[in-house]
Formats: sequence, structure tokens, C-alpha cells
Amino acid sequence: MDFATITQFGGALAALIPLVLLVGFVVVIWRTVSLHTLLRRLWLLVHGSDEISDPKIRAYVDEQTNLMSFRMFSGVQAASLEEAHQLIAWAQLHRVDLRQIAACGRYFDTGLRQVRKQDFPSRPYLFAQIAVFVVSLVGSIVCAWLLLIPQVPFTFKASERTFLATESNAQTLWPPFFFNRNPLKKGDCDQPLAANAARTSFTEAEVKTLCDLLPVDEWPEHLASKLKEQRWSLLICTLFFLALLARAVVVLNKVVSAKDLLARGLPSTLPGEQIELDLYGAKD
Repeated sequence: MDFATITQFGGALAALIPLVLLVGFVVVIWRTVSLHTLLRRLWLLVHGSDEISDPKIRAYVDEQTNLMSFRMFSGVQAASLEEAHQLIAWAQLHRVDLRQIAACGRYFDTGLRQVRKQDFPSRPYLFAQIAVFVVSLVGSIVCAWLLLIPQVPFTFKASERTFLATESNAQTLWPPFFFNRNPLKKGDCDQPLAANAARTSFTEAEVKTLCDLLPVDEWPEHLASKLKEQRWSLLICTLFFLALLARAVVVLNKVVSAKDLLARGLPSTLPGEQIELDLYGAKD
């Protein structure tokens, strides 16, 4: 590795640092659903490590920082630090993983510590999400697979038939190329048109057109340009299906996690709260 390569590599890494920092802040904001961490970092950047002089304001900032830390590491959107402490105690008491509570999303009430079964989506909505999951999974696999294929589709002007072509051969669109074992190769153009047509499923006129096209010097460059455009389109298509797939997985996982937690039939109260309720009931 020469000095120029090392310099280019170092420059690329230096350019990636701001992007990594930006992605990191986006992840933190997404996990905590708050700008507190970003604002605190900006404050430290401007004022350094100097402590806030007012004790009440300092206590408030520290409390918010601890709350954001809880949201970041657990994924549970507790409204206050006290609520976070109660959730931790409740989860430890009933041996519930905080990640399962986070997976429930909006179907778990962090203040009441219970599943919001009244907010569960309807069956048609769930069936629609399952359908989106299946279609997106198949679509993403197909698009990702087509990304790896070197064939490019073209259409004959005269017959309006679509065919697949590479630098050295062409084949009909149907039957599919993995079943079509008789493509028209560049070297086959020395054979009679009728023989090539019978073997490849092209018409004699189409064989003649292809044999005029494949040997052209500009053909590889034109094909490479079209292949690049095709792969960019397929990449966008793949990312689109993956986004739909991820959304369907998140929606279904929230419902499944919430129903699993609901099926355990856990009480929402802590031991101390139950005693208080019993005392209030005895006074009445």
C-alpha cells in the first residue's frame, strides 16, 4: 500500500467521522424521544465542564440525564425518573425483561404498569400487516436476487418482444433464463438463421437483428450503462421493500410481545402500593 492510497484512505475515514456522529445523535434521539442529550452536549461544548451553579436546576438536569440514560439503555419511554424506578422494581419483582416492555411499544402503559389491551389493533389490520410482511419479504428477496443478475431486458421494435441480453449472448424472456438453456451466443451467428431460430425460440428476423447487434464495438459500453441503471432501480426497490418489511415486523412484534405479557396475568401494583390500597379499604 503506497503513501497515496494511505492518504486517500485516511481522508475517507476523516470524512466519515461527522456522518458517524450524526447517525449516533439520531439514534440517541430516536431511543430517548428527547433532545436533552443533544442539548446537554451543546451546553458542555459551550461552557465546558463547569457545573450549573443553581442546585435546583442542576438537580433537574441531572434527573433528566438519568432518565434519558434509562430510556436509551432499556428502550422504555418512562415519563419520569420515579416512574423508571417503579418500572425497574416491578420488572425485577415479576422477572420481566425491560426489553420485552420496550418491545410492547404503545401497548404498554408505563405509568399504570399494565398492557393496554383496549388499544390492540383489529384482526383485519393484523392480517393486512401479515400480508405486507409476506409481500415485502418476497419482493425484497426477488429484487436483491435480480441485482446479482448480469442480464438486461431489451425490446425488439418490430415484434415488441422483450429479451434478455449480456455482452456475448441473448435469450428470450420466456421461458425464464434459468430454464432456457439455449441462448443465442455471439459465436452462433455463423450458423443458418433457421437453425438458430428453432433452437433459441427467436424468430429469424430477431436472430438477424441480434447477430447484427452483438458484434458491435459500442454494444458492451451501452449494455454496461443500462445494467448500471437497472441495478440502481433494483437497489431502490430492494430498500423500499425492506422498509415495508421492517415496519411490518415492528408492528407485529409489538402486538405479539404485548399479548405474551398480558397472558402472564401480572398484577400492576408493587408490594408497598398494595398495602396502601388495603389500608384505604380498611378505613372505608
